[in-house]
Amino acid sequence: MQKLALIGLGASGLFALKELAGANVEVHVFDVGPVYSKRYACPIDQGKLAVCPPKACSYCAPGQSAGSWNDFKVILSASPVIGGRLFELVGEAELQKCLNKVRATILEHAPVEIPVVTPNLEDLEWIKKKATLAGMTYHYQELLHCGSDNAPAINTSILNEILAKGPNIVFHWDTKVASVIRQNEKFVVAYDHYRKPGTPQELISDFCIVSVGRGGANWLTQQEFYKDLDIQPGQVDIGVRVETSCYFTEEVDKRFYEPKLYYRSRHSNDVVRNFCSNPKGFVTPENHREYVLVNGHSKMYEKSENNNFAVLVSKTFTRPFKDPQLYSQTIAKIVNMLAGGGPLIQRLGDLRSGRRTKSLANNLIKPTLEAECGDISLAYPHRILEGIIEYLEALDKICPGVAGNHTLLYAPECKSYPDSIKVNKNMETDVPNLFITGDSSSWTRGVGQAASSGILAGQGVLRRLSKEEIPTASPLVIPVTSVT
Repeated sequence: MQKLALIGLGASGLFALKELAGANVEVHVFDVGPVYSKRYACPIDQGKLAVCPPKACSYCAPGQSAGSWNDFKVILSASPVIGGRLFELVGEAELQKCLNKVRATILEHAPVEIPVVTPNLEDLEWIKKKATLAGMTYHYQELLHCGSDNAPAINTSILNEILAKGPNIVFHWDTKVASVIRQNEKFVVAYDHYRKPGTPQELISDFCIVSVGRGGANWLTQQEFYKDLDIQPGQVDIGVRVETSCYFTEEVDKRFYEPKLYYRSRHSNDVVRNFCSNPKGFVTPENHREYVLVNGHSKMYEKSENNNFAVLVSKTFTRPFKDPQLYSQTIAKIVNMLAGGGPLIQRLGDLRSGRRTKSLANNLIKPTLEAECGDISLAYPHRILEGIIEYLEALDKICPGVAGNHTLLYAPECKSYPDSIKVNKNMETDVPNLFITGDSSSWTRGVGQAASSGILAGQGVLRRLSKEEIPTASPLVIPVTSVT
């Protein structure tokens, strides 16, 4: 029996594995996280902490920080703009078919009934008018929000179904893959225990699916096969996590949960967008070991009095610069340095006035994350901050109060993506039998399309096993300014 190495078990890896369960191939799954049963709940949910610690706990560590474990929000619409670029790769019909499969799988395995947020015609007319008057563009989406509290049960149930069908699967939990080397027609996968390294081991595989997510972007560039890929520099999103009163946003929240609103900066012409809105949610640190970012999540049952969401400025670099990941990581590390090792928080009014926030004792908005007060402008480029402030002032016309002085801004909120890699419609690269899926391919930007890319890759491997011809790799199309 031929062997396949599947590296990373986030949304794309899990749905690829679902396609391969029971197939005539021995699948070896490598994931830096522990077995699902040992992935503990958030310490706040357990009553061990009142608020998130400044430097984050291992709840958001590698292997547990995937979008399908934290917040678990799934865009279900086959959009050319929202959630990724698979629309360009496979077309609307094929993408929607995959997203429908993702929807059905999640709803089947959910422990409770989870409603699909579908805007009605009246609400669509309302938001389009409001957005146009504010100088913004609204993009339609259907949304499934599972919540961090339901994520363990859903993922575990999906995996149990896979295990029942898949005696061909071997798991390597808590395992870090050091390298993947192409050797003749095979792949040599070198791996070791993640938290307690010991004796490195090797696996020789016939196929390889890489699904290491955004967090694996730097690892991917260090692999020997990377030089053989057809790539273009990827996008980075630099921004802040905004926390404000849920009363300012409740009119939008009850209609859409998370409207996708895009804005083009008057100052720089950069695209600015919102991302990952969490009505009545919580801001949380995201520990990347070398630096700490901020993120947000919400739960189905426990609620706060705030809404948090990211405001991001998208940048795609041109020659001679070719390391956008290092750029965003450097900004993140500078913020952490200013904050003493963790996230930094600043009132919007203080940022506009050019002064440091010293205390939040009497602030109208009470933070859900304990972070160091400071001045974000000491770390962020002026161009980025101008775009963020412009965006919030435009959004204030839709949600009055959002751009008030008491609104809180957390940094760093940076989304660093791998380079954009040329793949075919089954996510196979120019290196035969090497598939790259999810956010690590730079073709996806969220759980829905990441899971869809896993489905495409799994089906691609099955075609290879059956000797069916797979279409050649699609031309690599890089938009001048990506707004996915």
